[in-house]
Amino acid sequence: MKVIFLNIWGGKMYEPLMAFLKEQAPTTDFFCLQEVFDSPEHREVSWGGRADILASLCSALPRHEGYFSVSVRNFNGDEYVHFPLAHGNAIFAKKEIPIQSHGDLLIAGEGWPDTGDLRAFPHKLQYICFHEKGSAYTLANLHGIAYPGTKLDTPERIAQSQKIVDFLAGEPGEKILGGDFNLMPDSESIRMIERGGMRNLITEYGITTTRNPLSYGEYSESERQYFADYTFVSPGVQVKSFSVPQVEVSDHLPLVLEFR
Repeated sequence: MKVIFLNIWGGKMYEPLMAFLKEQAPTTDFFCLQEVFDSPEHREVSWGGRADILASLCSALPRHEGYFSVSVRNFNGDEYVHFPLAHGNAIFAKKEIPIQSHGDLLIAGEGWPDTGDLRAFPHKLQYICFHEKGSAYTLANLHGIAYPGTKLDTPERIAQSQKIVDFLAGEPGEKILGGDFNLMPDSESIRMIERGGMRNLITEYGITTTRNPLSYGEYSESERQYFADYTFVSPGVQVKSFSVPQVEVSDHLPLVLEFR
């Protein structure tokens, strides 16, 4: 089976993104996407993402069933908007794959916006459960706490990782976790997931970046960040291949996992 994790940047790179998804669709069982917007209005948010990108994703992936997890409404990640807007994650699964269950878990931002910090907006862990060749799987899709932009540990990020570890520990069978964690590789928040029994494929496969010039091209070498995205698997997942292709369909690179 094949899964692709990708922060789609709200569809800002619309044409290359759509072409990439359509090209990959015939051989991809699951797309786990972050920074997805849904709106009845065809317009852009202030930083260039498409408010109705979910509809475009559904059109581009007609043989996949879409599951949308809303993290926050009427907020584009930077500011409030004055039109209907849902912001969250989406999983697209091939329609012939029986999905046993699906849902999400609030992992950060409880009490928002009463906290008074607009940047502490809610984040959720989205998941689906399925069976393959007699084994149970939980596939989890994460868009982690975005601020501060240093991607270093904070109490909120430590708490987020603990919620993820606890959730996965309670799920039967094998687990696959991926997405945009907004974390540095040497953070305690990442080490917590590793200590929870998950293999870090970014480290294991020697991946040197999950970003591209759309992200770091405007920064000096000393200020560039080369990591944000990760894929983890439980020990029983038989990894056939793992790669991070250098394509500019977003300001993040896709993470491509094949397993059996």
